[in-house]
Amino acid sequence: MTDFYALRDIPILIGAFFVLTAAVGLVRFPDLYSRLHASSKLVTLGSAGIFLGVALELSDAAAFTRLAAVLLFQFLTTPLSAYLIAQAAYLRGLAPRLDGTDEWGALGQADQVAQADRETQRAMTAEGP
Repeated sequence: MTDFYALRDIPILIGAFFVLTAAVGLVRFPDLYSRLHASSKLVTLGSAGIFLGVALELSDAAAFTRLAAVLLFQFLTTPLSAYLIAQAAYLRGLAPRLDGTDEWGALGQADQVAQADRETQRAMTAEGP
């Protein structure tokens, strides 16, 4: 005897497929940037499907509201954190491609930016009020 309920199980299966695809992407992609893309986009979509299936199974307004709040929080924070991780890796000098091209000419300039910030701080302190 099966307990297949299509309205609940299909979104969960689609979400699980996205999460599995993200796991495969993490293993197969060559660099941090493409792995970060796979993990942030696909896990967010996968969790949306899983949350939708769970919310339809529970059919409780309070549970649905909590799941919607968690999903909204995830949709707002995951792209931002992926962007910040990619920006930090880029400024630290991690090449975004296997061939090492730098489209913007800013690769590894975090030290120069930090040095300029320190010099500005010193100049402002030396001037005084």
